[in-house]
Amino acid sequence: MRSSLKKVYKCMIGILISTGMLGLVSCGNKVEGVSGSILTIEKDGTVRANIVEDFREGYYDKEELQQTILEQAASYNRNAGSGSVTVEKVEAKEEAITVQMTYAGVQDYASFNHAIFFAGTAKEALEAGFDLNVVLSGVKNEMETVGESDILGMEGSVLLITNINDGIAVNGKALYVSDNVVVSPNAKTIWYSGDENGLAYVIYQ
Repeated sequence: MRSSLKKVYKCMIGILISTGMLGLVSCGNKVEGVSGSILTIEKDGTVRANIVEDFREGYYDKEELQQTILEQAASYNRNAGSGSVTVEKVEAKEEAITVQMTYAGVQDYASFNHAIFFAGTAKEALEAGFDLNVVLSGVKNEMETVGESDILGMEGSVLLITNINDGIAVNGKALYVSDNVVVSPNAKTIWYSGDENGLAYVIYQ
C-alpha cells in the first residue's frame, strides 16, 4: 500500500525510505474522515497539512526525519521566500507519526510535494492549462451533471483539481465532483480515489 506520507513528502524523505529507515502504512479513514492524513484549505488560501501514519518500530528515527523535513523546508524557503513552508510539528506517539506543516498557498504545496494541487476559478484553471472537458456529478443529486461550459459559468465557485489521495477539507461544501471522488456526509471533505496519473475535479462553494 502506498503511504500518504511517502507520497506527500517523497521529496524530503526519499533518502530515509531508500535506506530502509522508514516503513509507513496509512491509517486514514476515507469513509468518515475522522482520522488519518488531511489537508485543509483555509479561507485565506493557506494550506494546513496534518499527516498521520503508522510506523513499524525499528525502521524509524524521529530525529533524523525531523531534521530532514526542516532542511527541505529551509531549502524551499530560500528559493520561494521566507514563510512559504512552515514545519509545525513532527511527533511520534503510540506507534504513529504525526507531521504538521503549513503552506502559504496551494502552489507552494504543489511545488514542495511535486503534486498537482490547484484551487481557483475555472477560468484560471483553463489559463493554467488544465483540461475542463469533463463531466461532473452533483453531490446532492448524482443525476445532475455539469460540463465545461457550465463549469466556466460558475464564477462564484472554486474549482479544485488534484491528484492527492489524502483527505482535503475545503473552505465550503462540495457541489459537483468527478466520478473518482469520495465526499464526506457533510460535503466539506473530499478524497481522490484514483491513481496519481489521473485527476480529481471538485467544485465547491
